[in-house]
Amino acid sequence: MAKESKKELILQVAIANFSKFGYENTNLDLIAKECAITKPAIYYHYKDKATLYQAVICSQFSKLAHIIEENTLEGDATHKLHNYIHTFGSFLIFNPTFNAIFAREIASGAATLPIQCISFLARTLARLIQILEEGVEEGIFEKENPFMIQMMIVTTLTSYNTTKPLREKVLLVLEEKSKLPEVEFADIIESLSKKIIKGLLC
Repeated sequence: MAKESKKELILQVAIANFSKFGYENTNLDLIAKECAITKPAIYYHYKDKATLYQAVICSQFSKLAHIIEENTLEGDATHKLHNYIHTFGSFLIFNPTFNAIFAREIASGAATLPIQCISFLARTLARLIQILEEGVEEGIFEKENPFMIQMMIVTTLTSYNTTKPLREKVLLVLEEKSKLPEVEFADIIESLSKKIIKGLLC
């Protein structure tokens, strides 16, 4: 197995483990076993668990920031904000392990979030600020706190995608089940986009 492919395998197995167990409870011995390699082979690529976690999560935040920037270049502010929210949500759909890790970081107050990842989060927020400012200048949006809008997007999408087991348990005891149908995540993204944009319109 080539060095790069082995390194990629370690990352793939690691993100699954960090997603399932969290940073503190993730075990490098288990990652090595699942990769069918020795623990020193992990250390060849990553000096410790913190370095491995940084590589896992920062690469995801970097991809998210890049895709958001690419997908929000065309159209007026309304179209750009719609694409911003849909791009964010779609990234979580196609990267459920990252979604789970991100939700854990939010819940813990970013207790284990590597400082190196902050710059990528700042890039996504900076793009949102630009879009909202464009909307105000175009006379489309009312002025609003960008961080509040960002938190509405992030917390709604990460929590909905990670609370499915809880929702299923609630439905087991809920008498009025028909009043709380399960909604597809893609529909949640669209509904959230409409509500945020409607709330911002002049």
